[in-house]
Parts: sequence; C-alpha cells; structure tokens
Amino acid sequence: MAAIARAWGLLLLLLLLPWLAHGSSIKSVPELESRMYASLAGFPCVRWLNLTGELGCANPGHGAVSAPILRMGDALDSPATVLVPAESFEEFVDRFGDDKNVVGVLVENGSQAPGFGASDDARFPQAEFAPYENQSWVWNPFGSGMMHRRLNFPVFFLSSPENIELARRLASQNVEKGSKRPANVVEFNDVMQTTKTGTPTTESCLGELSCLPLGGYSVMSTFPPVNVSHPTVKPVVLAMASVDSATFFRDVAPGADSPMSGVIALLAAVDALSHVPDFDSFLKRLVFLVFTGEARGYLGSRQFLAQLKKGAFADYGLTSIHQILEVGSVGQASEATFFVHKQATAAAVDTQQIIDALYLSASSTDSTVKLANEDNPGIPPSSLMTFVHNDPTVAGVVIEEFDTAFTNKYYNSVDDNSSNVNLPSLVVAASLVARSLVLLASDNNLRFDSPIFESIQVNMSLVEEMVNCFFGTSPGMRCSLVESLMTASHDVANHYVGVFQADPSVSPNSMPEVIDDTTRFVWNFLADRTALPREDLHEKCTLVCKNPDEVCVGATQSQLGQCRVSSTRAYDWTVVAVEHLCY
Repeated sequence: MAAIARAWGLLLLLLLLPWLAHGSSIKSVPELESRMYASLAGFPCVRWLNLTGELGCANPGHGAVSAPILRMGDALDSPATVLVPAESFEEFVDRFGDDKNVVGVLVENGSQAPGFGASDDARFPQAEFAPYENQSWVWNPFGSGMMHRRLNFPVFFLSSPENIELARRLASQNVEKGSKRPANVVEFNDVMQTTKTGTPTTESCLGELSCLPLGGYSVMSTFPPVNVSHPTVKPVVLAMASVDSATFFRDVAPGADSPMSGVIALLAAVDALSHVPDFDSFLKRLVFLVFTGEARGYLGSRQFLAQLKKGAFADYGLTSIHQILEVGSVGQASEATFFVHKQATAAAVDTQQIIDALYLSASSTDSTVKLANEDNPGIPPSSLMTFVHNDPTVAGVVIEEFDTAFTNKYYNSVDDNSSNVNLPSLVVAASLVARSLVLLASDNNLRFDSPIFESIQVNMSLVEEMVNCFFGTSPGMRCSLVESLMTASHDVANHYVGVFQADPSVSPNSMPEVIDDTTRFVWNFLADRTALPREDLHEKCTLVCKNPDEVCVGATQSQLGQCRVSSTRAYDWTVVAVEHLCY
C-alpha cells in the first residue's frame, strides 16, 4: 500500500526587496506586491506514504518556510534555499540531505545535461511484486532511487529558462561582496507542509482522513464487441499495456518510452486490426487492456484480476484467458529488434504459440524477434507479474526493446519525453503486435501469404500524431486527433496516476474534470476502432445511448457523439494508495 503527498495550488515566491530601493513611488498594495514578489513556475516533489513510512519531500513543519537563495557551491553557513543544477542534485542530496541549513532546494532543468541524467526509480523497480526470489537483479542500471528517498525540505523543479535565469541572478546578488542589499528570499508556501502529526503511514493517514486516495481508470475493450444480452463465450487473448508513469516530480511524468510507447504501439495495432474483415469468425476473441496505476504497485492490473474473480464481466472470466501479450517499452528498439520475455513456469505449448506468432510476424515486418536471455530471473517489471502471481503457469509474454536490462536511461524520469522514442521503432512494433494478434486469434491457422495477414497496415501518420499529442506542448492534447474524439481538459498530458474522485457510472466523457485526458482519449479511441460497422446513420448522443450494446463515442464541446456498438469500458480500481492532503 503506497501513498503520495500532494501540493495543492502550490505558490512559490521570491521576495525581491532590492527592487523597492530603486523604484518609483508605490500607489497601491497590488503594485507593492508586484515589486516585492515574483512567482516561479515549476513543479514540486511531494510527500507520499506507504505502509512503513514517508517518502518524497515536504516542509519540515506545518507552515510556510523561507530562506535566502544561494547557488550550489556557495557557503552554506546559515539557513538557505539552494539552487542546484539537475545533474548535481543526487550528489547534493547525498552531501547535504541532513544539513539543517538546507531550507529548500530549487532544481534547474538546464541545457547542459537534461534532467537528472538518469532514472529516478530503483534499480529493480517494484521488486517486491516480482514473482521470483531474485529481487537484487538490476533491470534498471540507470536507477538513482531518488523517488524512494525521504527529504525533510521542499524541492521545486524549475522548468523554464526564464525562471532559471531569474533564480540565478537573485542568488548571485545575495553573494556579491560588499552588497548592502536585503537578501532575496525564496518562500515555499504551506501547501508543501508535512503529514499530519501521528499519521506517518498509509494506514494511519487514511484512518485520520488526512489523505486523498490515489485512483484512476483502466480501459478495457473487447474485439469484436460482445452482445451484452446474449454473450458468446470464446477463448480470450489479452493484449495489454500500461499508461501511467511516476517521477521524482509528480507533475512531470511524460513516460514517453516507458510506458507510453507500448500504449501507442497497441493503439496503432488496434487501428490496423479494425480494417480486418470477418474478425468474428476467428476462434479466439481479443481483449485490449490499458492499465493505469501500474507505476504504484500494479494497481490497475490487480484490480482487473480481482474483478475477474468476482465475475464482473459478462463476456469472459478468468478461465477464459488463454494467452497474454503485453507491449512494454518499444520506442527505442535498436535495428527493429525486440526481445520476448517469459516466465519459466509458463505453460509451454500455449506460450510457444505466442512466440511462434511473433517470429512469423517479424519475418513480414522487417523486424527481428529474439528470446530474452535465459539467465534473466524471469519477466521484467510489467503488468504480467500480476497474472503470474495469480497463476504461475499462465501463458504470457512481454515484448520489450531490451534483453537483460533497460536501455531507457530515463525510465521514470522527467526526461522520458518525445525525444526518447523514435517513430520507426513504434511503427514496426505496432505492425508486429497487430499481425501477431491476428495469428493468435486464428489459433495460428492463418497462412503467411493470407490476404488478411497481408492486408494489415499500420498508419504511420497516426503513430506520429499520437506522439505529438501525448508528449507535445503545442498543440499537445489540443491536436486534431484528440479533438475529433473528445475535448481535453489540459493542453499538455501528464501521465501521473492522479487522485481518485468519483466513479464514471455513465461514461468517461461525463467527468472530464475527474478522469485524465489520456484515459478518456484511450477509451474513445478504442470504442471507435473496435465498434461494429453500421450502414445506417449513427444515433447522435451526448453521454449515453438507448441501446445497452452501444456507447457514446466522440462527444465534444463542439459536436455530438455517435452511438456505436462497442464493448469498451473504463473501470476504477480499489484505493490502495493515498496522497497527503495538507491542512
């Protein structure tokens, strides 16, 4: 059970008293405040909790803290806020993390070295969930473990060059020899305060109602759709990816290669499969799953499995799952080479069928598929771990860009952005996934030269647009692809899991202020691409449709949606994590 501290409406101000000495007369309080203060835009590290204690950052007390600003390397002989280059932050924490003179830290996102230059996560992320004993394996050789440290002072990430330059200038003024100016002071607002006294763990925090629960919505879509009134049971092939990321700075979690490259490849594969005729004639049914909460203890996949055991889904149950294909990090595949990871205990015949499908698909997509090194302890950190814990013999594989260790050196880092993935790798991965899923749905009965197999084409323009939408700032989530299906709440997507607020009992589109933009887009996209074709005009809608087999797709602020026959749903997962609510 984990927990995270949230900074509500964070305001960080610089006290600029020197400006008063040289200005003209002041005629109003707002003018006085504008002379004295300048807001710095950026993102906080926050306090979060688990069953054993606190992690992350917070003010040491229950109020605002302030101190003069200095640069790293200046004499730290009195309380100060220290301006630290991103590439030196880990070193600074190692040296001064317990120094009482460190009141707060501002981290520069400088151009010399992007971000921390490494992953913020552990060397074996979420090792406690591994379905094998070797938890010392180094999957993440770039891991600094910063996400899992406890700092008793606020840390704020300065993202814009203008803010960084201002902070540097004010710090330099504070150390000018002979300067008689009052000090430039940084104030961290009390929203970055610590946890409530006596609630240092998730259990105690929830018991005192001093926490907000983490929560989110995973998306599931059956292809072809199932008649809700008269469902037909078929063996199921799960195709899944995860959508959320976590970093040291909560609100900067792009997750481009890990995990979003897998989501993009899966969605592009679904788009390609939507053009395959007579899919319902195949022996197996595909179920697409996009989990959220995976970066915080595989919450989405664990809740999905719990609901399966309860019989929550009419069209299939736990015993229906025949095979699992998970799409992991695929945005940096060197020379279009992908590695297949499997658990040694997996059912041999059914797992080999997945591998054979990948081999055959690779031969027609100018890619290479290799089995991961047999010396690996098992599958890498992935949602498949949840299913292996439930049944060690489950037939499942994860396809990744790496063999024995991550190649993404920015795993769970602010710098896992669009520059960290390449378009050809995503396109090839999508083609590999689409063709493999067709083969598995046909029980590997399609011939290599089958017209259906050869007709599968991945839309490269779609892949490129998704990259721009998910990771860009302009237009970002205002891109035409997103706007054709929904109205985004924010310009830029953030893939932090967020806080649970309500259950979308009607439709994900009914609660844009609750469900994050990426999840709402995935829901609308899957509902649209997996829907049955209709010759007549679709019924227009805003949220719901009269037919229980239909969902309202593509409703925006400027256009009505259409009722489509699609078995796509968003389900919430049980709260097993909290984010600290400051008082």
